[in-house]
Amino acid sequence: MSLAPIVHELRLACPVEVAFDTYVDRIAEWWPPGYTDDAGSFSGLVVEPVVGGRVLASHGADEQVWGRVTLWERATHLAHTFTPGQPPGRASLVRVDLRPSATGTAVRFEHGGWAPGSERVRSRFTGWPRILSRYAHLAEHPDPEK
Repeated sequence: MSLAPIVHELRLACPVEVAFDTYVDRIAEWWPPGYTDDAGSFSGLVVEPVVGGRVLASHGADEQVWGRVTLWERATHLAHTFTPGQPPGRASLVRVDLRPSATGTAVRFEHGGWAPGSERVRSRFTGWPRILSRYAHLAEHPDPEK
């Protein structure tokens, strides 16, 4: 088993700013409730837009800190720690890099920073393609009624 980062490359037909804003400001819309502690009570997910800001999941009145923002460069780079699925007291690292491309935006998504001995934990994260496809769809179709 490997501790190599999980990497996904996306090509989005939208401007970089839209791709970034969709990741950060609309994460509660594209994050699947089934990838939380309780899909039935999932009520929100927020990324606070500052280094040190929280990645905060809500289940009704209950809030869970999923991580902290470690890098914030508006429209180009974002990184945050990520605790879901990790042993208590441990966090992995999610990094998103965006750059303009000929057709819109190239997105590089990386989930790494695995602690030694975390091979089994890492193996649980096979759902990123499904999650990221929801993100890509919303970024490319931000207002389906127009």
